[in-house]
Amino acid sequence: MQRIRETLARLTRASKGEPKEHSQGPRLDRVGRTSSSAGSSRDRIVYSADGRGPSILHDGIQPGEEGVDIIFVHGLFGSRLNSYTKGGVCWIRDLLHHDVPNARIISWGWTSPLTNDDTFAGQAEQLLADISRVRTGTKRPIIFVGHGLGGLLIKEALVTAALSRVYGSHAELGNIYPRTIGCLFLGTPHTRSGKRTLGDCVAATAVLSPSMPSSSLLRALRDSNQLLEAQHSTFLLMSRDIKVICFREKLPTTITASIDMIHDANGVELGKGTMQTMVPKDSASYENFNVSKDEIPTNHLDLCRYKSKDDTGYLRIVSHIQKILSGPGQAEVVESQEPRNQDILNALHFDTMMERESRIDPAYGQTCEWILSPKASPFKAFLASDDPVLWISGKAGSGKSTLMKYAWKSEVLRNELQRGWARGGELIMARFFMFEGGNRIQKTYEGFLRSTLYQILSLRRDLIKVAFPSFFDCPWPPPVQFTSVTNLNQGFYSLFAHMSEKLRLVVFIDGIDEYRIMERKDHYEPGEIEVQYDQEDGDESWGRSKWRTDSHTEVAKLINSMGSKDVVKFVVSSRELPEFEEAFANYPRIRLQEHTEKSIAEYIAGRLENEAPGLPDTVNLCAELAHKSQGDILWARLALDMVIDGSLRTLRSTLNSLPIRLGGTDGLYMRMIENLMPERQNDACRIFHLVLRAQQPPSIITLALANQGWIDHHRNELKVAQDSAKPFTTETVQQLADQMQRYLQTCCVGLLEAEAKAAPDTLETARRVVFNHQTTKEWVGRRDIWQRLPSIHPLDDIDLDLSLLSGCVRHMKAFETIQPPVLTWPNVRFRPDSWLIIANALRYAERVDGVTKSVEKYVQLLDELDASNQRAWSTALNNHKPLVEDPDWFDRKLPNLLRKHWAGFEPMEAGKSPKRKYFLALAVQANLVRYTEYKLNELDDQTRKKKAKELLVYVVSPKGEGFSACVSLSGDYLDFHHDMPDTRILDVLYAAGASPREDEQVWLKALRAGRHYFSRGSATMTHLMETYASKRLMLNRERWVAAIKSLIIQGANPHVELQVNTPASGDDSQSSKSAVMTAIDYIRETLEGEPEYAIDLLQLETMMGRRPSVGLAR
Repeated sequence: MQRIRETLARLTRASKGEPKEHSQGPRLDRVGRTSSSAGSSRDRIVYSADGRGPSILHDGIQPGEEGVDIIFVHGLFGSRLNSYTKGGVCWIRDLLHHDVPNARIISWGWTSPLTNDDTFAGQAEQLLADISRVRTGTKRPIIFVGHGLGGLLIKEALVTAALSRVYGSHAELGNIYPRTIGCLFLGTPHTRSGKRTLGDCVAATAVLSPSMPSSSLLRALRDSNQLLEAQHSTFLLMSRDIKVICFREKLPTTITASIDMIHDANGVELGKGTMQTMVPKDSASYENFNVSKDEIPTNHLDLCRYKSKDDTGYLRIVSHIQKILSGPGQAEVVESQEPRNQDILNALHFDTMMERESRIDPAYGQTCEWILSPKASPFKAFLASDDPVLWISGKAGSGKSTLMKYAWKSEVLRNELQRGWARGGELIMARFFMFEGGNRIQKTYEGFLRSTLYQILSLRRDLIKVAFPSFFDCPWPPPVQFTSVTNLNQGFYSLFAHMSEKLRLVVFIDGIDEYRIMERKDHYEPGEIEVQYDQEDGDESWGRSKWRTDSHTEVAKLINSMGSKDVVKFVVSSRELPEFEEAFANYPRIRLQEHTEKSIAEYIAGRLENEAPGLPDTVNLCAELAHKSQGDILWARLALDMVIDGSLRTLRSTLNSLPIRLGGTDGLYMRMIENLMPERQNDACRIFHLVLRAQQPPSIITLALANQGWIDHHRNELKVAQDSAKPFTTETVQQLADQMQRYLQTCCVGLLEAEAKAAPDTLETARRVVFNHQTTKEWVGRRDIWQRLPSIHPLDDIDLDLSLLSGCVRHMKAFETIQPPVLTWPNVRFRPDSWLIIANALRYAERVDGVTKSVEKYVQLLDELDASNQRAWSTALNNHKPLVEDPDWFDRKLPNLLRKHWAGFEPMEAGKSPKRKYFLALAVQANLVRYTEYKLNELDDQTRKKKAKELLVYVVSPKGEGFSACVSLSGDYLDFHHDMPDTRILDVLYAAGASPREDEQVWLKALRAGRHYFSRGSATMTHLMETYASKRLMLNRERWVAAIKSLIIQGANPHVELQVNTPASGDDSQSSKSAVMTAIDYIRETLEGEPEYAIDLLQLETMMGRRPSVGLAR
């Protein structure tokens, strides 16, 4: 947010033409020159001879033609002409127009020295202002070319211009951004390199300037690492539809001065005369769909100096410029766009997108109309104002969600917006109802972005390519996960950076206090996640934790950073928590409980009239209940349930005895549970905790079966085994659902609810059981609550997990009574919703694998999962009848499929299903160590050794390709095939006879697997986690290193050679070339530049018989 404020402040100065305090603005001169290409005399805007600002070197734009502006920005202390001159030839003036004739060529000079406290920002604003003036009256496309630190200046300028469009400020400067179609960076540092930070790389590049920078400037550049990283991250968001080419020098440059603060990758000081490539290979480029890489056989300074059209560097630069200008025509784009539009919309959609909203009851009568009254609330004033955020705050249960749903659907509100704030633009409204009690995606930033983008782009399909341009030039499904937060962020900002002149977006976000930073939950210690109850009053009485507080702080920052007075408005609702009080202090606010007493009285009166007609003194009863509710509609509803269900004779005493708050150890929730019989209290406790421990909200069928337990203790028999004697039928499955529905109403006193309407063709995702309110989930999770009830039997987490495992296994057996769990068109695979049940079962198995004492029964439970799925697989295939006559189906395809194992047919959103010959391969990927050991020990020696050898590759080399269809189905699904399994399984396999010495391919695959977790260009690394510090990613890295050490100890050959692909230089920078490398060198290249693994690398080199060496900069 601070960066945005600073950017907009600079834009204000630039748009007004105000010079910075330390510089006098450059003076404009008019110089008449003859254009050799046009053959006519033109007025040219150039600056005075001090070499600052823009100089038009050539204008070949013919009348009536659009052409292109090519803008060159030299490096630090460079010159508009000399930086591009060699042998008396200034190639951008003397040569380029012959090969790119329909172009205006502009060289821009830095307008003032770079100061210690103004790294690129001041220069960027002047660049924008100058180019904006030069381009007055034209909308032709732009290609920027930057050398060295001039590339960073271009990035800063484009980020600034893009932000000005996103936030609706200074459109004349922001218009430079959407016209930019390409950027060529010549030796520009973009990212960190090995041990060197980005700031170190930038400072080292500055040393190559024509004049030596001062020590203070070098120190300032080095210390600006965080700002430079932030610049690059923002540039990634803004630049996806800009073709980027990153050039790197291949020859070293001589340092001719002593520098006491610049070091190479190993921390060695670079002294006078040192030969060193200053911009390392992995810093001079970065990974992205729109980025190409190239290398030029020259040094850093000569990257932008050529004296002949035959120079290799000149030819490559010109080739890339010509490719940028030769994109497909508009007609071709429009014709091919629609199928990809639908692919992208399908990827954005998720099944539970509207679930929370659908469960919110509509406003009762006219109880919400007050919000649109100017006398009662500031809502209408907000709609016409420049305020970007309106905060609707209220106590837990005060009816915020109902009010938000009412406001979102209000036609009056839409009309007010169209007549006022959105006048002259296109109004689009979107909403997202966060739901902590739902699955992961319903309470995360990913869910918000996917839902909002889906709503916008469904209405304006023509904008899909504006938001996601790079996904129209790649195969589908794409090689990377489309729904990553990074990609969605880029799509959102790209949309508004290009369309801010037209679009006006109003977003309703309900329940932002239910937002959770799920992707970083594993960064927190258990004590930082566990909820503390140290207050008894107010919304904080529902418990606090560092993780929750950080989540609330993050979502508030996101809303503040995305809100814009001109383009985007947010209406948000939440409980009254300190983080929101601080973040939204300067915005208009509605405190809901100050407005709802009358509405609650109206609601109570209506229910009493319908459910208890003839009740005496209802006017006073309504007023008393409404007053006692203190604005809490949920309290009023539950209290009214208790009053109506009780005796009329005791109505007054019941009313007087009701606690005045919901939660706590003496609140209304506690009273409701205390009113149950002791056995019902135990039933409620168990059901509540099954739902709490579920991998995601369970379906009513899974919960019903799990609630029956996993074993019949009297007969010492698994529940799933008893199902074989009495198979499920449609009627028995419905009876299970009906019985659990009654339990939810009676034992759980309505605090748990099953979705009333099943989603089409699904079981696991349909009729999920969720808490009726966020406060309910928080309350039942308190340990002290249940400890106060003497009748409650202690619950065992292992027993709960085994029960959930049993519930999933039995649910799979019941699944085929409703519909086949296997799909046969367009390809044979398991249904995503049935595979989700299997995945949940394996996650519960992973929890108990190392702790359960009933190992034999646990193994039998998983064996039954395997056997029943194989039976369902065979039954579905045998029952399948091809839609068209296909003799080959019965003669060849069917027998072939029946011989295969069900585990190899996981439904995939992208890529092929991981190959698995049997269930044990999937069990290995799911980290089931004891189960794997148990099953291997059941085999004879020869078979055990053979099976162990086959399983070894699954442990050391996850495929890491493709993404499961369950990802979009549940939002919190984790693929099994992307992660390194628990390395303890290796010891199990070695004990069974597996050895890397017997199969060299296993060792080679294990080596290559490391690139999934250590290469910035890896799709797997992107998929695992968005942040470098991801605990899950680090765990995979640690397991890979441990696996490599283990394989070497077991005799893997460190001198074996393997083929590797490296990027090829030249025009086609997307191609690669093959090279041969030994295992030792491959491991070293994988771990080099990773400080956390420096000791591991030394240990590995020692183990492989090589003397440990120090890494060198590349």
